[in-house]
Amino acid sequence: MNAGVIGYLNSKNIGDYVQTLSVINLINQGYTILDRESLNNYKGKKTKTIINGWFMENPLKFPPSKHIDPVFISFHINPSIEKEFLNPKTIDYLKQYQPIGCRDKYTLNLLKRHNIETYFSSCVTLTLKKQDFMDSSYKENRILIIGALDRLKPSIRTSQGVIKTVISFMKWPYKFFNYQSKNYIFRKWLNNQNYDAEFFNQIVEEKISSHSEGIEKAKSMLKKIANSEIVITSRIHSALPAVAMDKKVIFIDEGLEHINHKSRLSGLTSFFKSIKLKEIRMLNLDSISVEMKHKSYSKEIEEKIITFLNT
Repeated sequence: MNAGVIGYLNSKNIGDYVQTLSVINLINQGYTILDRESLNNYKGKKTKTIINGWFMENPLKFPPSKHIDPVFISFHINPSIEKEFLNPKTIDYLKQYQPIGCRDKYTLNLLKRHNIETYFSSCVTLTLKKQDFMDSSYKENRILIIGALDRLKPSIRTSQGVIKTVISFMKWPYKFFNYQSKNYIFRKWLNNQNYDAEFFNQIVEEKISSHSEGIEKAKSMLKKIANSEIVITSRIHSALPAVAMDKKVIFIDEGLEHINHKSRLSGLTSFFKSIKLKEIRMLNLDSISVEMKHKSYSKEIEEKIITFLNT
């Protein structure tokens, strides 16, 4: 029997498919990738489905159809949709499949307030294995930078109404100066390190149009992570795979003050070294340790998914 695995078509974030691939690598059987935003329309054979990741763009498309037999693990409900999402129908549905494995402490506490049994599972990407992505052609002493300053890049949002657009215009000069000055600090520090540096963008320009495309992009990114010694990022799904592969990880914790960002990080920051950019000038790369705090969580995730699929 095929297992159900969550994907997300039209995403620009490779991290969505890093999560998909993490599940695929665990299940060791046939699988079907189901789109996160249309689980309610699934009409195929009854399918045991691992439901994980960020939920969701359209909360009215939840819960999944009766043809999906779910286990919830590494599950995140974003504050941007929580009021719409946690309606009586969804609450009753989640209670049928409790305890819900939550990717972060925010989701855990949110569901507890609705009397839903939960536990902190952490993220399924912590189960990734370095040996699955190693390539001997890569050089040693590599730093991989994945969107380290992404959250600080200035932008003008024109899709949120007139007032917010005007405010966005007014704030742009300050944000631009802040980004440029911190980028200068970062590049200057990086040039003084005795490592080859490579930059990579987890966010792609064109929307991912197929699950196979998303999987290939995830493999490409994970290959870069596996063959680097140090990963510097502001992206959770670059940091956590690097932790899983026993890499030194520096997480740039700036531009993440909004609750939509903070909620996703709650409970996960203990797995890697998190700093403000101003601290980087004093950072000694040789003093950074490889963290192992995730090991018990990754083992539990593997066991729960395998048990679910085999019962």
